[in-house]
Amino acid sequence: MSLTNLSKLLAFSILLKASVQLPNGAPISACQSMMPVHEGISPQPNPAPYIFKTSSSSYQSGKPITVQIIGPAYRGFLLEARTFQQTDLLGKWLQPPNNTKILPCPENPNGAITHSNTNLKTQSTTYTWMPPDSKCPRVIFFVATVAEAYDVYWLGVQSAVIWKDAAATCGANGISERETLYTIMFLHLGMFLMFHFN
Repeated sequence: MSLTNLSKLLAFSILLKASVQLPNGAPISACQSMMPVHEGISPQPNPAPYIFKTSSSSYQSGKPITVQIIGPAYRGFLLEARTFQQTDLLGKWLQPPNNTKILPCPENPNGAITHSNTNLKTQSTTYTWMPPDSKCPRVIFFVATVAEAYDVYWLGVQSAVIWKDAAATCGANGISERETLYTIMFLHLGMFLMFHFN
């Protein structure tokens, strides 16, 4: 095979790979696992270079919270609101910014937001989340899969907890305050151990 044909074959394989990397957003199959369909590519093992900036440290129904992913520019993502020990998608995302869209997950058609193309998104990209009207847990957190590139992504990037405001009128979901505190303590202990003994 000549060098020219080899170059053409290599260029074709790169274009083929780019065409199957879900440039139009995460698939519905990722709603629960948040795992990208990047065949043969594992999540980055090191801590993510991303953190969340939120407009509030507490929530109540009817009052939206803005969320930004702070860190290097990224091309793909899947963002949801959850609580501890559950995989339910909480609340709903409003008015997706440019280059993003709502992912219609079966259990909550407005409970996830993802990229709509591979254009760069930056920390100025702002997502707006509306808390649930009922069954409000004591705490929620935002969790994301963030892809800097097709072969470089982080799974389970998590925000600080957002507490249910004392003025919130929506009900609780049955997780006790003690369970919530224990869960948060173990989460922080696990993060401490992971960062200090890795």
